[in-house]
Amino acid sequence: MGARWDRQEQSWYVPAGVEAAPLLAQWPRREEAARQAQATPTDQPSAPVQEEPRTYLAVPYVERHQAKAAGARWDGLAKSWYVGEGADMGTLGKWLPANQRQQQDPAIAAREEFGHELRSMGFIVEGQHPVMDGASHRIAAVGDKGKEQAGFYVAHLNGHVPAGYAKNNRTGQELRWKAKGYRLSDEERLQLTAEAAARRVEREAEQQRQHEAAAQRVQRQLATVEPLDPNQPTPYLRAKGVQAHRGLFTDHAGKTTFVPAYDKAGKQWTTQYIDADGTKRFAKDSRKEGCFHVLGGIKELERAPVIVVGEGYATMATLKEAAGATVAAVVAFDSGNLGPVAKALRELHPLKPILVAGDDDQAVQITQGFNPGREKAEAAARDVGGRAIFPVFASGENTYPDHLPPVTPATYRAHANASELLAKGGITADAKQALQADLLRPEQVAALEQMKKHTDFNDLAQRSALGREALTRQVLPEVKQAQLIHQAADQKQAQEQAQRQTQGVRQRQGHRLRAG
Repeated sequence: MGARWDRQEQSWYVPAGVEAAPLLAQWPRREEAARQAQATPTDQPSAPVQEEPRTYLAVPYVERHQAKAAGARWDGLAKSWYVGEGADMGTLGKWLPANQRQQQDPAIAAREEFGHELRSMGFIVEGQHPVMDGASHRIAAVGDKGKEQAGFYVAHLNGHVPAGYAKNNRTGQELRWKAKGYRLSDEERLQLTAEAAARRVEREAEQQRQHEAAAQRVQRQLATVEPLDPNQPTPYLRAKGVQAHRGLFTDHAGKTTFVPAYDKAGKQWTTQYIDADGTKRFAKDSRKEGCFHVLGGIKELERAPVIVVGEGYATMATLKEAAGATVAAVVAFDSGNLGPVAKALRELHPLKPILVAGDDDQAVQITQGFNPGREKAEAAARDVGGRAIFPVFASGENTYPDHLPPVTPATYRAHANASELLAKGGITADAKQALQADLLRPEQVAALEQMKKHTDFNDLAQRSALGREALTRQVLPEVKQAQLIHQAADQKQAQEQAQRQTQGVRQRQGHRLRAG
């Protein structure tokens, strides 16, 4: 419609020669929009409309018309029928899940099966785990430090098929599990679907309540802690060799690093707590997905010509200190959150170039068969039309030595299982000998540990033989290229707009001449 983009003001405007009325009718002036925003605040989400919980039904396909005639309605998301408003419960009652016949007990131990799947994902399954009660449970993963618990799972035995979900936030691996060995009738399958739909609605409502309560709690907490003094960094920041940028907080002892996380509207939903030993955790029952932390504050997104998003605070602080004011550095906290955060940033700044600084987890690639840091970063960059960048280390720092026997996911799982069983003890000599045969050689384990220390840009600056100079050589050209591409796109857009305006003027002049 003829509007132009002002990069300096970060706003659209009506250029000379373009009729303003149609544009202003749809998009009011910035001052008017601000007055409307003050009249109806948008920084806090409005309270969701409370709907009556749905009662789901186990309706066989051949009986769907009969159920619909009695007032049943179809929920496309849940893939199940439910009781509609004013429905005939006398007729629909026979399809209530509670009135369906029950299945016999399972022939295999579902808890044991799910526990085996969790171990294969790198979780430490011991003690009460897995708990099959339908609630979310945190669980420790291989590579956790201190009290860290990088994974969670939800599993249940109710219904007809024990099922569950798990995610390892350290590796990004996800599991959707259903117990084996079950043969369901159509009636039993439909009952399970109806029960699952009802539980999903309940869980989502409860999760939303927990998230809101956690948000209020962390917002109150932020008023009781202190902004971090750049001259007095916490033990974590000193260990990582990075500065305390504006927006961080700490406790009165100056030991714990508080990293608040906000959504795109500026609402704080959670806080990441980083202890002196580097252990990381989030506020209990809080929302993390799509939330982020901008070093220096949210206004940096408007000032800087390029946005760079990555996983950890130390990584992004390292990049910010290398690139300076040319970038806004955004912390997404883990690889699984890179995509949601990149999309939120793209919605906030539709035209600004975005770089995704990914971790290169070569040790995980060898031992697990996939590279979550690289894969998630590349996917996030594709989603927003950006570019993924990764650190390049010195020879041998992030690669497995050729002279050692290769390690595969299968041999590493055998090694991990053997290590766990040997540590527990109480096994026969023959069993011990067989397990020891599955162990990796010490030099293989040492090589993998070396690789784990060289994954992100902070490792490049602090642990690599190449150091900060290599970091600057690798990052600054990427930032400059992103700026040049963006500037070229702006120039092309301006030229096209100028051509359209010229054509419009000529057309109007032609009309006037013909009219004369």
